[in-house]
Amino acid sequence: MKATIPMSLAVVFCTFFSTENASVLPSDTNEANIIETSNEDATTNKSGLEFTVSVASINTKYSEFASGIFRNKLIMVSSKKIGGFGNGIDDQTNEPYTELFCLDVEANGKLSNPLFFSRILNTKHNEGQVAFSPDEYTIYYTRSERGNSKNYRLYKAELEPYSHGNWINETLLTFNSNYSIENPNISSDGKQLFFSSNKPGGLGGFDLYVADILEDGSLGVPYNLGPTVNTIKDEKYPFINPDNDRLYFSSNGHKGLGGYDIFMSKTIGQDFERPINLGRDINSSYDELGLLFISEEQGYFSSNKNGGEGSFDLYNFKAKPIAQTFQGIIVDTQTNQPIPDSKVVLLDTNGKEISTQTTGVDAHFSFSIRAFENYKLKILKQGFESYEYAFESNNANIETYKEVLRLSSKN
Repeated sequence: MKATIPMSLAVVFCTFFSTENASVLPSDTNEANIIETSNEDATTNKSGLEFTVSVASINTKYSEFASGIFRNKLIMVSSKKIGGFGNGIDDQTNEPYTELFCLDVEANGKLSNPLFFSRILNTKHNEGQVAFSPDEYTIYYTRSERGNSKNYRLYKAELEPYSHGNWINETLLTFNSNYSIENPNISSDGKQLFFSSNKPGGLGGFDLYVADILEDGSLGVPYNLGPTVNTIKDEKYPFINPDNDRLYFSSNGHKGLGGYDIFMSKTIGQDFERPINLGRDINSSYDELGLLFISEEQGYFSSNKNGGEGSFDLYNFKAKPIAQTFQGIIVDTQTNQPIPDSKVVLLDTNGKEISTQTTGVDAHFSFSIRAFENYKLKILKQGFESYEYAFESNNANIETYKEVLRLSSKN
């Protein structure tokens, strides 16, 4: 089953939704609420990535959530109190009101030197997640007011040219205070804004939505990502990877280890595939939230599992692709003789060309691939019928797949 994002989005100014809970309340993690995981698919990591996880050294007894990268610094949402503007305690989380911080990021992922991100954007209210345009001159951010801290609204501001962090033209984009707009995330091309919301009309709880970002910075009509991604419970913290072919998010509705788990859904065109649980290296029977890649193979997420400083802590992860090889030989269907000088094209699941080779006298080819991916080979040779071969690298324990592919002569 797939969820479809319609290509044409009706245009309206951004007054259609509102609110976001930056500090998600911990799930009840007693045994009665931990989901049974007898189905291997629910807990086995089939993302094609091998994760190594370590707890970040920046954690405190308060909550910390990674939110985005701005000028090579990590932007963090936290209720830590270091002279913050949000004095007082939020009765929804029993922690101080949240602020935005920026942190230095070392090559190994170590975080240091937490400072207030912006004295313009930080207020006495709860500051939620943020998202930046690709040029980093526009920020979409969320905030909830003290009297209604469960519900977040979406704002936009612009960075004053040649300034050192002076955000101007602050605009409230969503006015309804009866539901929440949370966790904005912008695609790498700057054309779409993903977010979570419990706005009426969804499948239940918080759902994930997407809206086009128009040239003036306003948003088109948001669309629900549909029942493949969303459930009757909660889906939050969307993150779309730089290639726009992987959606990561947190959910307590898809079958997993308990509480919120982090999932990945691949895209095929405008459709989303069934979500994949990232497995036990990332997830636990507690809550894992807000996965964010800061490079191709490194990032952060938050969890309230045992072993941290308290509440939600930041964890650093390394994500190493599981490398494999696909080897083959091209032969004539009738004679079984090798066919040299055959053009072999490796395509991804969206039909995008990954690599091309021309076979030598031995008619062999070899491609580097990744585990748990769908591929297609297109083989072209003058005098022979073109041939396509689809395959899935569905076993992480296999180093090399081997296949004999046969071409039929046109004669």
